[in-house]
Amino acid sequence: MPIRRRHLLGAAGLAAPGLILPPAVAQSRALNLAGASFDMREPILKEFQKRSSGTPRPWVNPSTQARVDRLRVAQVDCVTIDAPFAAFAAEEKLIQPIDTRRLKHWDRLHPLLREGRASATAPLGLGANPGKMMYLDEGRTRTSFAPMFFQMDSIGYNSRHVQAEDNTLSWGELFNPKYRGRVALFGIDWLGMLDAALGMKALGLLPPETDPTGLTDKEVDTVVRFLKEKKKEGHFRALWKAYGELVNLMASEEVWIADAWWPVVVEVAGKGIPVRYAVAREGYRAWCVGQAISANCRDLDLAYDWLNFWMEGFPGARQSEIGYFSAVDTYGQYLAPDLVRSVYGGEGRDGGSLEERAAKVYVWNTRPKNLEYYTEKWNEFLAA
Repeated sequence: MPIRRRHLLGAAGLAAPGLILPPAVAQSRALNLAGASFDMREPILKEFQKRSSGTPRPWVNPSTQARVDRLRVAQVDCVTIDAPFAAFAAEEKLIQPIDTRRLKHWDRLHPLLREGRASATAPLGLGANPGKMMYLDEGRTRTSFAPMFFQMDSIGYNSRHVQAEDNTLSWGELFNPKYRGRVALFGIDWLGMLDAALGMKALGLLPPETDPTGLTDKEVDTVVRFLKEKKKEGHFRALWKAYGELVNLMASEEVWIADAWWPVVVEVAGKGIPVRYAVAREGYRAWCVGQAISANCRDLDLAYDWLNFWMEGFPGARQSEIGYFSAVDTYGQYLAPDLVRSVYGGEGRDGGSLEERAAKVYVWNTRPKNLEYYTEKWNEFLAA
């Protein structure tokens, strides 16, 4: 039975669940992990302990920045991370290069991650695209991190109140005056601004050449000015930060449209509310999470065992059950056939198959270089 993501995610505002593993009396090798509740999960940790000669010891925090900062002050061997934070951690010399020749299933990495696009004709997504950012040498034998699971985010909407032809909506619909007071926008500075910029660009309120993933200070000013105006109009019902918060808002029909996660829509629809997940007309916002090896890793062989375990199939199958795509296609032997058809084949799922979704990636979640300015101006918006 699929495990509901609501009880597992360590998104901002959610407490990470405790993960207590029994002591491994016969095993003396420990692997110190800095992760999030969406991947430091008991089925995965226990299976690794059963298969390996080591004991995983997870430290769990929902913030990627906090996990990276922990590398400075504590013994960490592997860290859960994404492309932009891996680049940041590498610059800070907190992680070491990964030798892809030591990863048994690296050649089965999805092309969206390996090449940066699903096919030669698909767009090359803007921003922190793993296929552009993770390689550290021309031969592509060293990477900053190893992708493990990914997803493409879009717009959740209540079809009773929001009309979508062929289940397709523009990001600009987030700012349609028809939905005033019934809109939720993600309440974290860089991500809320990214989604706002996608909507503004779709409406022609930003120049066509604007890169929504890397706004200049001047462009940040433009986006925040617009958001302040919409807030003054009473456009937003909420700036959501936690998975469960958005579930409740959409289930009560207080919110009709939001920049949502797919599992949110699944859970709300399961309550009988006519909520769907739109195909984003301009393209999806994608993200990818993986593992990096710390610069002070004490047991490099065990760290590679951990990475290889993640790519072997069992963890990918468990992550698929809660709404993610495995970075490698080794999950089949551990995942029920109906879930393979649903999650990867798109049967009964808004947006279609993985391949259909992967071909429409427009931007990637990105840590902007001027993040401090983003935060400063976002706080002004919150205080307005």
